[in-house]
Amino acid sequence: MTQTQHSILFDPGFAQHTTILSLNTEYIYAAINQFKNFGQKKMKFKMLYPQIVKMVDNNTGFCLGCLMWAVYIKSHKNVEIEGNPCFGDTYDETETVEEIDYSIEYFNQLKKDAKYYLGTDYEINPKYIEVLKLYKKFLVLNKNFTQTKTSEDLLLPEEIKIPNKEDLDKIYNKIHEVIKTGNLIDLLEDFNLIHKG
Repeated sequence: MTQTQHSILFDPGFAQHTTILSLNTEYIYAAINQFKNFGQKKMKFKMLYPQIVKMVDNNTGFCLGCLMWAVYIKSHKNVEIEGNPCFGDTYDETETVEEIDYSIEYFNQLKKDAKYYLGTDYEINPKYIEVLKLYKKFLVLNKNFTQTKTSEDLLLPEEIKIPNKEDLDKIYNKIHEVIKTGNLIDLLEDFNLIHKG
């Protein structure tokens, strides 16, 4: 159970499914670039491509999951947020947005690389970009949660809405379903429940 009457967990279980995209792509490209021969590089990229796409999907799903969970927390009046590892830290905006900026920019890199190595088109899903930009806004708005102690402290970007009880239950159940499967990107089908657009 993720909550008691007076508190809700900061993370319902997303952390176990997340990776730092910049760090992981660095390892992947190092593995590709150890080959001098283009044919070998191509083969290595082809082998790692599904893993890269999965990481990009999951990274976007994580950001959306955080937004959806924030909506769920915000729908509760004045409950304590338990287990916030950022609380009391010093806020540094540049540091806070660095990884999310990398994630947004990486789509163009992936598109180029898929064309270069595989001759295929990687289609950038505009919803992914929208989610990441919203998440960036959310991080800055909340100063990376350094002062987020209760649901009252949590701020939502203006594009985000708190839906009705039925949709909140749907969000809650969907979040726990993807935490079990590890397919965080499956949350995208319910993005419209929290998005005003």
